[in-house]
Amino acid sequence: MNEQNLEVLLNEKELSQLFRVSIGTLRFWRTIGRGPRYRKVGQSVRYAPSDIFAWLDSRPTGGEAEVEVAG
Repeated sequence: MNEQNLEVLLNEKELSQLFRVSIGTLRFWRTIGRGPRYRKVGQSVRYAPSDIFAWLDSRPTGGEAEVEVAG
């Protein structure tokens, strides 16, 4: 691995601000296995941007989405 492949990890506070949810909500999501994948670095919880995007992409609801029409 080289430093070009290394992602900058977000902490709980940064992700809570990004999602506009409380840190308590992030902690609850981790407890029930609902939130984005996380990593433990010592006592700290960190989130990789790629895991955040993957989690968001797995949760589409409403809006306009491309739908294949059988024909």
